[in-house]
Amino acid sequence: MNIPVLILAFNRPKETNILIEKLKKIKPSKLYVGQDGPREDSKDDKKLCDDVQKIFENISWNCTIKKKLNKKNLGCRESVSTAINWFFENEEKGIILEDDCIPSNSFFKFCQKMLVKYEKSNEVFVISGSNFQNNNFIGNGDYYFSKYAHCWGWATWKRAWKYFDNNMEFWNTLKNSTSWNNLHDNKLENKYWKKIFDKVKEKKIDSWAYVWLASVWNYTGSTITPNKNLILNIGFNKNATNTINSSELKENNFEFSELDSEIKDPYDKMINKKADEFVFNNHFNGKFNFWPWRIFYILKILLNDPKTFWLRLKKNAK
Repeated sequence: MNIPVLILAFNRPKETNILIEKLKKIKPSKLYVGQDGPREDSKDDKKLCDDVQKIFENISWNCTIKKKLNKKNLGCRESVSTAINWFFENEEKGIILEDDCIPSNSFFKFCQKMLVKYEKSNEVFVISGSNFQNNNFIGNGDYYFSKYAHCWGWATWKRAWKYFDNNMEFWNTLKNSTSWNNLHDNKLENKYWKKIFDKVKEKKIDSWAYVWLASVWNYTGSTITPNKNLILNIGFNKNATNTINSSELKENNFEFSELDSEIKDPYDKMINKKADEFVFNNHFNGKFNFWPWRIFYILKILLNDPKTFWLRLKKNAK
């Protein structure tokens, strides 16, 4: 496969090794590695980060490897964004995989076709490998268009990533604009994302993905979303930065899927608002982010997975 691949790594050798075993079957000819450095307050990080580096030193297929290894820990937002900046200083387009996002075989074929087909389509910013529709088929093709830039395995172009603004200088203007209100038909959705992006801009949430989503929306970009899920996230554990609950993985029916040999294009290239509403209500929990509905979501986690409940409570208390 000639499409360059960037792996975003940190301190998870087990997950990283599973990803490399998957890539071994695809054999990308160009491999980039961006790894954050060990945290000063962690006694285990140094060894774990070293173990991850050893995995990349033993790549068995013939490929060009470039590495950006942080000596110090930059955190999720800075480490990932600088790694992707570096990636697109060298490439015009490519696939981006975090160390816990394991792709199906179809993911690479899908990304390769979409990267070529929509390379000059300035309104398309992202090609996602994730589907959160719980087996609901959208439209009449193998993919549809969404406003949500899901990044559990994705691809994009240098022409799109150049609009990433890590400081979110545009946010105050965007959130008070007509285009922002047109973006969200649902008032709760509007309120939810304003609250999220306010915190992200103030760096109260350490997330590069939220910054990227806001940047995409600022330029009314769309995301190509497959009608089958092509990514398995194996990072739902206590060491995860943003994901903990293994039961959430099961609830979202996240399994490997394969597309047909010929990828069918949809007739409609417009963003599917009904599909996005489903994602907000079911993946982002919709009204359950707000009181009094929030209490039902908390009780659900407590009753179904008390271990996760206390892990999240402990994590949020830090």
